[in-house]
Amino acid sequence: MSRRDLKLTRIIILRSEQLTIIKDEQLFGLLTDLRKRLCWKRLDDNLVIESFAIIREISGRVLHMRHHHTQIRASLAMLRGEVAEMATGEGKTLAATLAAATAALMGIPVHVVSVNDYLTERDGQEMSELYRVLGLSLGIINHELEGPERRLAYHCDITYCSNKELVFDYLKDRIARGNKLTNPAFQREMSSSPEIAFNIMQRGYHFAIIDEADSIFVDEARTPLIISGAEKFGEKEEELLRTAMKLAYSLSIEQHFVVNEHGGVQLTVLGELTTRERAIEYGGLWLSREFRESLIVQGLSAIHRYHRNKHYIVSEDDEIQIVDAYTGRVTPGRSWGQGLHQMIEMKEDLELTKPRETKVEISYQNFFRKYFTLSGMTGTCFEVKKELRDVFRVDCSAIPLLKKSKRKRLNVSVDRKLVDKVQRITTYVQTLNSSGVPVLIGTATVSASEVLAASFNDAGLSYKVLNARQDKEEAEVIANAGAYGAITIATGIAGRGTDIKLSAQAKGLGGLHVVITELQDSSRIDRQFYGRSARQGDPGSYSLMLSLEDDILIRVFQPAIRRLLINLAGAVWQNKLGYGLLCFCQYRLETLHYKQRLQLLASDIKRQRMLSF
Repeated sequence: MSRRDLKLTRIIILRSEQLTIIKDEQLFGLLTDLRKRLCWKRLDDNLVIESFAIIREISGRVLHMRHHHTQIRASLAMLRGEVAEMATGEGKTLAATLAAATAALMGIPVHVVSVNDYLTERDGQEMSELYRVLGLSLGIINHELEGPERRLAYHCDITYCSNKELVFDYLKDRIARGNKLTNPAFQREMSSSPEIAFNIMQRGYHFAIIDEADSIFVDEARTPLIISGAEKFGEKEEELLRTAMKLAYSLSIEQHFVVNEHGGVQLTVLGELTTRERAIEYGGLWLSREFRESLIVQGLSAIHRYHRNKHYIVSEDDEIQIVDAYTGRVTPGRSWGQGLHQMIEMKEDLELTKPRETKVEISYQNFFRKYFTLSGMTGTCFEVKKELRDVFRVDCSAIPLLKKSKRKRLNVSVDRKLVDKVQRITTYVQTLNSSGVPVLIGTATVSASEVLAASFNDAGLSYKVLNARQDKEEAEVIANAGAYGAITIATGIAGRGTDIKLSAQAKGLGGLHVVITELQDSSRIDRQFYGRSARQGDPGSYSLMLSLEDDILIRVFQPAIRRLLINLAGAVWQNKLGYGLLCFCQYRLETLHYKQRLQLLASDIKRQRMLSF
């Protein structure tokens, strides 16, 4: 935090306190004058001070909440196009209003982007009265909003929307304008064809504030956003996929194929020879090595790499629904390509869906770079600040805590066996629960949460589960996790954006205790998870209870190396060395995912250039 921001913050608070004694009529007169000055003059420190002070005072009168000094600092960072790192519970929703309203008063269209529809509607509704009194129009976009209303929402001064709705609307606009990327040609077409202009929803990309910026910029950035249409899929295509699955099932791991540390499947020399011999009887395309091996590897991936209740779940309607690796949430309407989705349906003995043909796609990196000013806020961005600077050209600004943190790390334990870890966690939670301490247990997968749930059932514990199967109740479950005696098992990032309020009894018992049962692919997500405790000066603590059979170790090391490392750990050094090994695996995966995101960005840029040409 710069001295300049600290000085500006003090002046803003002082100016805001001067405004508390004037009447509403005078205050709105100052607002009218400010709006004129913002429209006609370049934004300087004096205008920022006046704007923030007026907005802060109006917020106090309308919402009965005045921005505290850390929220002002965060908004100063956002206004100049930075990502503000604010700890959980520091009030990011209110903080964003200073930068958003100031930009909107200047006549700049503003997008405030959240990670899901629930947060979009909650934050927009909570701040709507402030924007209304400021004379700013507000649009809130959710999945159910239809075309005309959606278009109106995008033409408001400030628009609240989720990242997926925003990007998919951009892709729909590209389809509506014939996927033309050259602006001059598009403008000429719009001027001569009013019906084309009417079908365009968005009006450009000027100023954006991204809530949970690291989740959107980093965690979800390895998957491109795609709009597709149904491909031709008949008996011949289905027969090819079923043949590939039959051949894949006939192969043995280690002998015919291996799964490498990155999760990829590779045929061995014996596997290549075996598949060639077995494919002869099918003739035709199966005689082509490239076709044969690519399809069989896809089938092996469906069988051995993608697992039920981890990478996907089977819904009540017997549909394959993909589980997001970082959030633990299902992603309705999303499917794997190149026949993988249909192969997984075959594995689960479900009715096959038709593959989709890509019409238009874009990566998050490429899309958000379109904004003239891009900013954001999150609880964790320090670990990826270099990537944010290199890819999105935004810097991170660390915002100090409003109150000193009381969070404590109690212990780190590493068991050799997964079953021992589950039993240790169950016994530990039983002990905490007997005294009424609320506990939040974090798992990496749906199946892991259900294993713990079964163990808790056997122990007679009462608990709530939040995973891909209970996504709709996410906010309610997490909000009540701080109640006396509450036990909550959660995957992924555990209701990110939802406050956990402690009961008076829970505060007296040391606050919420978080148990991390597996290291996630990114240390940021672990930090975000244990950051659920000890918010805004409340008491709280966390523990790490891991094992040498955790998935993160399996994904990085081959079985023989894992056995050697487990033996080397020994009983004496098990916790220290075991934890070091798991942290090393986490670092390896973070590096891998970073390279994948850069690769996706590079391929996306290359594709856009080829389309333009």
